[in-house]
Amino acid sequence: MTAKREQKISSAQTTAHARVYAGLKRALMNGDFVPGQRLVVRQIAETFETSPMPVREALKQLVSDDALFDHPNRGVIVPEATVQIISDLVRVRCAIEGSATEWAASTITPEELDQIEDLNERMKACTAVDTAGDYLAFNREFHFSIYRASRSSAIQPIIERMWLRAGPWLNIMRGEATLGLGLDYHAEIITALRAGDGATARRALVADITDAADIMLRAASQSLPAPRSGRSAARRRATVGAASQ
Repeated sequence: MTAKREQKISSAQTTAHARVYAGLKRALMNGDFVPGQRLVVRQIAETFETSPMPVREALKQLVSDDALFDHPNRGVIVPEATVQIISDLVRVRCAIEGSATEWAASTITPEELDQIEDLNERMKACTAVDTAGDYLAFNREFHFSIYRASRSSAIQPIIERMWLRAGPWLNIMRGEATLGLGLDYHAEIITALRAGDGATARRALVADITDAADIMLRAASQSLPAPRSGRSAARRRATVGAASQ
């Protein structure tokens, strides 16, 4: 095999690896996988129409990112989590994503706000036709559009790592009882950002995270059914209390 052909093959494999890695990251953050799910190389390769090698490399990278776990008996799986792990993740997300949201209030443009508001409207439309997959994808883009508007390149990869770990638990949000949870907080965030009120935007974002996290915590503990309302102050207090322990 010539050096030129070897270089061409290597370049193709690198491109395929990047494509698979980006696709799996997006799927994890969207809640397309569930905790404990095993990722099968052959199935992923078929989905991305590539060979197994780029898939193995992508999975290896995601294990390094702490987004996946290489189980000694089951292979690469989506990590399962305890109440303590979820609570700690909530605490960190509130601090980091809250900061990015507050910063965005002073740097976001009217055009960006219009796009964010459009994403929230698309989420509302998803609740009417029960398209949970699209809803969660729009939800991710809603939040990351705000975080990008903070103009902090340093904070973006930190938030991504948090979402890679939290994303699989968003699968719980696909149920009819929880689809639409957080839309009212989103409206509060948008209003505050338009007013340049970073502190209020941050509080609404933290309430959004903690309400959603409470459902994850209940599912993880399997002690109570998922609640239907997204506005319970008592539920928020219980979640914040768990997150601070």
